[in-house]
Parts: sequence; C-alpha cells; structure tokens
Amino acid sequence: GSIFGTAGNLNSALAEEAETLNIDSIKQKYWARGDESELGVVQNRAYSKGKKLEVGLMSGVTFSDPFLTIQQVGVDAGWHLSESIGFHLLAWKSLVGSSSALRTFEQEKQATTNTNKPRDYVGAEMMGSLLYGKLSVLGKSIIYYDFHLLAGVGSMGTESGRYFSPSIGIGQRFYLTRTLSIRLDYRLQYFREAILEKQIVTKIGQTTGERNNWSNTINIGVSFLLGKE
Repeated sequence: GSIFGTAGNLNSALAEEAETLNIDSIKQKYWARGDESELGVVQNRAYSKGKKLEVGLMSGVTFSDPFLTIQQVGVDAGWHLSESIGFHLLAWKSLVGSSSALRTFEQEKQATTNTNKPRDYVGAEMMGSLLYGKLSVLGKSIIYYDFHLLAGVGSMGTESGRYFSPSIGIGQRFYLTRTLSIRLDYRLQYFREAILEKQIVTKIGQTTGERNNWSNTINIGVSFLLGKE
C-alpha cells in the first residue's frame, strides 16, 4: 500500500509541475503578440533624433578623376521631422592635388593632362532612416546606430563653372551620447562638365569638350543633435 501511495504522490507532483511549466504561458511572457506594450524592445529608442535640429562637421575624399586627389571639408545642418525623415543642407570646400598617376605622366611625357578641378559643393538632401539597431563590441558594450538613405540635388563648382548635380547615397550614424554621434556617408554624384585645355599654349583655358562626371564621395564627421528629449 505504501508503494502505491508513494507512486500516486509522485504522479500528482509531476502533474502540478507540468501545469506550472505551461508552455503557452511561457510563450505569452517572452514573445510579443501584437500588443504595443510588449514590443518595447523593438520600438523604444535609446537615442532619439525626431523633432531635433542637427549640425555637424565632416571631412572626406572624392574619387572622380584618376589624375586628381580630391579631399573635402564641410558643414551640415538639418531638421528631423521624425525618426524616419529628415531634410539637410550641406556644403564643402574641395582640396585638390595631383595624383601619383599625373605626376608620373608629367615626368615621363614632359606634358600634362586636361582636367577640371572641383572647388566646392552646396546642396540639399532628404534623409530616410530605415533601420535602427544595436551592435555588441566584444560583448563588453553596446553601440546604437541608424542606417539611412540619401537623395539630394546641388551645385558643383569647378574650374570651368558651376553644374547641377543630383546625388544618391547611403550612410550610418553611430551614437556616442544622446547629442553626439559619428556619421559615415557615401554619395554617388553626377554632373556634366566642360574640360579645360592645359597643354596647348595657344588654347590654355579654353573648353576642349564635355564629359559625364560620376563622383564617388565618402565623408565622415561628427553631428550634434539639439532639442528636447
């Protein structure tokens, strides 16, 4: 009788434990089912930029003409309508030098090539932030970041004149604090430019023709978000 009594008690204890570990209740606790209050892990942002002014400094490089090395320094200012949409104004000054290919050509041929050095750029663009997430750094800390798309129009100033220049791009923002972040942007810019003669003495400074210019620009900078949390 004691054996059967012990077995009965054991079965009863196992049944109570199974009821306690109900799988459905565990799923309800740890998996969101569409209730916004349960989606906080996805929706809540540790760093917000909606309804804030952004100002920043940037520097970068442009790959456009193989005979030129092009760097730039500039500023950026914009307003974020929401966490997803923002509008920005930007401008930079180009710092241009001769590439190693041009120096080699000039030394070997005792001549130079026709180029059109960029001078500056001013433009406006829309930023669409599609992704927001976290990165783990060696399991020791968390970095928060945004991924965004860029589309803009502007004016490219060069030796031969100013040209309408549309652009598209992608970028990321890495948050250091609630107001300070690092931005890394890539832009593909287009303009049709006139090329100046630089070799034939009697024609120096004259236009020798036109070409399509596709510039690949990479900028890195710091941005400050100004506004209430």
